[in-house]
Amino acid sequence: MRSLLARLAVLGALAVSMSACGGGTGTSLPFAGGPNNGGGQSGTIQTGSNGLALLRFIQGSPDVATVANPSGAVDVCIDQSPLGSLGGSSQYGKPLGTNSGTLTAVPAGIGHTIATYPSLGNGAGGFGTSGSECATAPGPYFGISPLAVTTVVPAINGRLTVVLAGTHATNTFGYYVFTEPTFAVAPAGNEIISHNAAPAFSSVSGGHVGFGTCSTTVTPCATPATLVGAGDIAAPRIATVGSATTTSAITSPLSVIPAGFYDGIGVPAGSVVPIASIVAPSVAAGQPYIIDLYGIDGPAGGLNLVPVAEQTLGFGF
Repeated sequence: MRSLLARLAVLGALAVSMSACGGGTGTSLPFAGGPNNGGGQSGTIQTGSNGLALLRFIQGSPDVATVANPSGAVDVCIDQSPLGSLGGSSQYGKPLGTNSGTLTAVPAGIGHTIATYPSLGNGAGGFGTSGSECATAPGPYFGISPLAVTTVVPAINGRLTVVLAGTHATNTFGYYVFTEPTFAVAPAGNEIISHNAAPAFSSVSGGHVGFGTCSTTVTPCATPATLVGAGDIAAPRIATVGSATTTSAITSPLSVIPAGFYDGIGVPAGSVVPIASIVAPSVAAGQPYIIDLYGIDGPAGGLNLVPVAEQTLGFGF
């Protein structure tokens, strides 16, 4: 009984924390509830949830920047709660914000609406601050419609990454959802988890992206070596408003930590030719070396690479 009460208390606190949505500034637009009509209402436990899951969001599209939103930053909502402001003027998809690339605990086993808006920034246009849009998500906020909307149903103790990716020009702009490996206990060794989150690039490159290691951090990287199993990863499937088709990431063992990583056009055999390369990131002391690599679309049809150091010791809640 104590265990049950403690569990209900944790979930209740989580529901309260998820209900805090920065001021709707008196908008009269209708409140749009989440798919389970819970929406994280204050003091309630979301019906149907009996566990937790982890959710990560990455801004991976070069097609968000406009005259009205030159930074390309976006605001992300889960149901009617903000996930934070992400993006950057010349670093699309880089983990610049506090919630970009980080893991957020959410109630599992039930549907959640994910809606992304052009960032309001700090009071842009007088309509509120980042996250204010969540008050009416997934509907318009003072005439500002979401860039993309989908519904995810994370599994209990599962991990999902939602990437805003693609371009309007190639009809690939939208959400792409990845099922990540779970880490109830830390992996025995170092590994790299690769994701083809570049649907626009894939549409003109034969449909695939490959990943590898570099012996130097100079671009293009020297001595490229393809990561095991990650040399030819097909493009993911775009999510719909009503549901998200998940794509499995590719996990490759890593015997030695290299100087850097790269991505390029996928090849069935041989070494992937580098296009974008990065310095190998570091991880927290005491953790195995687990890095997520997200190949994302770059401006003008190019390819970029976003690394995220994984949290592996438990689930973080």
